[in-house]
Amino acid sequence: MVSQGVGGHEGYSGTPLWKIQQTRDQRDLLQESLNYVVDRKPIVSPNVLVEAVTFGGPPGKPFARHVLVKCLRKVANRSRIELPSTGLFQKQAPMGLFALFDGQSCAGDPGPGAADYAARNFHKKVLENLASLPPGFTNEKFVKAALVKSFEDLDADLLGSQPEVQDGCGAAVALLLGEHLFTAVLGACDALLCEAQEGSSSGSSDSRGSALSLRPVSLGRNQGRCSIPDERARLVRNGAVIVGEGIETQAVGAAGGRSSVSRSLGDRSWKQPISGGTVLSCISEIQSVKLGWAEQHMCFLLATKPLLDAVNSQEMADMAAEFVAQPRAACGEIATKAAEKAAASSQCTAVEVWLLPGGPGGEGFSVGSEEGSDTAGGSANAANASRPASEAPKKKAKQNPSAVLGSEMKSARLRHILVKFQDAQRPAVVDAYGKRVTRSRHDAEALMRRLLRELREQLDADGGAVASSKRNSLPMLKSETFQRLCKEHSECPTSQKGGGTCGDLGWVSPDAQAKLGRDFQSAVSVLRPGHWSDIVASIDGLHIIQRIA
Repeated sequence: MVSQGVGGHEGYSGTPLWKIQQTRDQRDLLQESLNYVVDRKPIVSPNVLVEAVTFGGPPGKPFARHVLVKCLRKVANRSRIELPSTGLFQKQAPMGLFALFDGQSCAGDPGPGAADYAARNFHKKVLENLASLPPGFTNEKFVKAALVKSFEDLDADLLGSQPEVQDGCGAAVALLLGEHLFTAVLGACDALLCEAQEGSSSGSSDSRGSALSLRPVSLGRNQGRCSIPDERARLVRNGAVIVGEGIETQAVGAAGGRSSVSRSLGDRSWKQPISGGTVLSCISEIQSVKLGWAEQHMCFLLATKPLLDAVNSQEMADMAAEFVAQPRAACGEIATKAAEKAAASSQCTAVEVWLLPGGPGGEGFSVGSEEGSDTAGGSANAANASRPASEAPKKKAKQNPSAVLGSEMKSARLRHILVKFQDAQRPAVVDAYGKRVTRSRHDAEALMRRLLRELREQLDADGGAVASSKRNSLPMLKSETFQRLCKEHSECPTSQKGGGTCGDLGWVSPDAQAKLGRDFQSAVSVLRPGHWSDIVASIDGLHIIQRIA
């Protein structure tokens, strides 16, 4: 008989040591996971409204792809990526990544392959490179370096692992990190930062008046084109043959083709070595700006090459100013105007990010001091970098509504204008009277933009722009124009109600809002009583929503 205590299992009644260690490991792993969750501060999304609209282009895979990561921290958490916590990243500074990849900004023939690969993988490279920044290197200079390396890594992967992709693409990328905007532009795309001009009404996202005047500042026009003197000199140093002058300047590639674009992702045949160098580069133009949030700087735009060829920067800024805090309407107007002038095969895509009052994380959120920050890396505009962002009120921090959809939302009393449209996915759409709807989505969007203009014009005539800036919603709640437009155009049975109840949906619970779609719920979450929304898509069609209470 073997007595207890023999064999090294003393005190465990014969339980094997490997089993004991496995239990301990599982318990330690569980505790580590619990600590990870407990130690996390609430994640706040950037305090912005963002939309993208595309018109034109060939059927099938699009030439241009856009990526709107409204909260990059949530993506990092899901991927178990630990971002820095010092410098610009401290206090869980809100982070968003907005990108546009354009297969029409390439050296060879336009194609969808490079743009599609970049759209699916670029955010991963950004997270990896940001996560690798040591604690003492979390300032503007090194965030810029991380973006540069992200383009290099993506290009290397595209050329090394995707031999079937022969085309290339340009890019326009915006990274919001707290109150800082970082942009990276490659090729013939561009990013525009829209500043409120002196004397215009810039203080409120609630204003729907026409007094706002915006000045566009290009953040990506110093690279990507062979006609730029510095680009031409670089190409010559790398052994490229240059033909033409001025805007007609082109580089001759190894395979004999000609390109007016000097930088891109992909474009495999153009990156074959010539005389010790390559014709095309994947190094983007990087800039950074400390934002005068929703006061000096109102929004920024990303655009594809065909759109920029058809509509100039000031025209884009003017259309953004026409639809204040309504990025879908603004992008729709910009893309439509460009598509009317561009070739039928061109794809015109616009992205707008509108900055809402209250700072990067909404009212009451503060990112704190920039410990260890270093502006030696330079910024887009020295004057902009030296101007402080608007100070947030000093009160208890709270999350902005869009950051906590579904968790703190309450029922809202709403009325709306609903316009339906016909497409392949909606085969039998009928209006409030049972008649078949034949308009396309393009036509429905154009109609909704016209209705928004009429609402704004009526508000201007009533002096509502001034009243709205003081948060007086009475002129908007009593809007006879809203009632008339609802009666004339809305294809919801509620449009048949009389008087002020025309279009009234009553009290709509968060669950009911969610059933109409996340876009509908998100639009309601940022509305104050009296104010109306941007164009909002739901399972029923397109809406303009007015919050009554």
